[in-house]
Amino acid sequence: MVWFLIGFLVFTFIINRISLNYGFVDLDYYVELNKKVYEIGEEIEVSSILENRKLLTVSFMKIKERFSQGFHVSENIYTTFIMPYQRVKRTYKLNPVRRGHFFIKEALLELGDFSGFKSLSKHVELGEEVIVLPKKVDLEKSLVPIGALNGDTSVKRWIIDDPLMTIGIREYTGNEPERFIHWPSSVKYNKLMVKNFDFTTDNTVFIALNVETMKPSWKPVEEDLIEKVISIARAIMEEFEGLKIPYGLACNGYIDQPTNPKNHFYHPGLGQNHLNNFLETLGKITYKLPGFFENTLKEIEKRRGNFTTVVIITPRILDTYIEPINTLSKTVNRLILITLEDEYLDSLNKNIIKYRGI
Repeated sequence: MVWFLIGFLVFTFIINRISLNYGFVDLDYYVELNKKVYEIGEEIEVSSILENRKLLTVSFMKIKERFSQGFHVSENIYTTFIMPYQRVKRTYKLNPVRRGHFFIKEALLELGDFSGFKSLSKHVELGEEVIVLPKKVDLEKSLVPIGALNGDTSVKRWIIDDPLMTIGIREYTGNEPERFIHWPSSVKYNKLMVKNFDFTTDNTVFIALNVETMKPSWKPVEEDLIEKVISIARAIMEEFEGLKIPYGLACNGYIDQPTNPKNHFYHPGLGQNHLNNFLETLGKITYKLPGFFENTLKEIEKRRGNFTTVVIITPRILDTYIEPINTLSKTVNRLILITLEDEYLDSLNKNIIKYRGI
């Protein structure tokens, strides 16, 4: 009986040593996501996978996965055992609660021995990327025109249609909106005629997005204002894409990506990939501020690209913006200003088309 007990203890000791010494050998662990880009509130399906590629059973494995801020939980923990040459897959859901650029950052793998008295840990860097896009908004419900120039004219007419170039007229087919009818020509030819627009790269829009709400101070970041202008920028991009109007972007915010983090000028373009890249860029904007917005405006004026319209989207107008906005309004065919607050509007040139966010 004594020899049996001694033999059992020796056997257990050997198995424990083997389990600890070789448990992580030929053991693969990784995480898979069903996609990279999500809307706020959209469920993220996460698959946590362990593959044991050896003849030895892993009797106990504890997995602790850690997430960056932005999800409804900060970590996921589970335990499992793995038979020889077995693949274990655990799937669970994450919910993003706000816009941003987030990661499933890392995991801690804890390997237990056969008896449960000892364990070894291994840290694994994951870095699985998740981009949560800005909240969708309706332009018509989010903006109101300022001044008699706009009156009760729809937001989309002034923001979207004006960058187009009228290259002629043609006969009305019944599919065009009534506002495209050219009445003088219709009277002349005794039939309905409509404006014929030219959608070319010579008629492009440049979006200037400002995420600065104040000059450096001790006050907390005004996140709500920043999120509103980012959402408006998304809505305008989607409208331009739908109407096949080329659009570019300049932003003074810090964008969480390895290339060109401080000087964000993106050339105008069109297409679903162009839109997707821009929306991901909006998702990656942080609350850090590497540059003042007046410098962004001056850079746009200096570059004077082939765009005919500039759309400025800003939480508020600071006094330092007045001069560069007025100067820019004299160098482009059309300048549209969208602001969430009314201050300093009277100091801007009259030819600037102005909107206020609701």
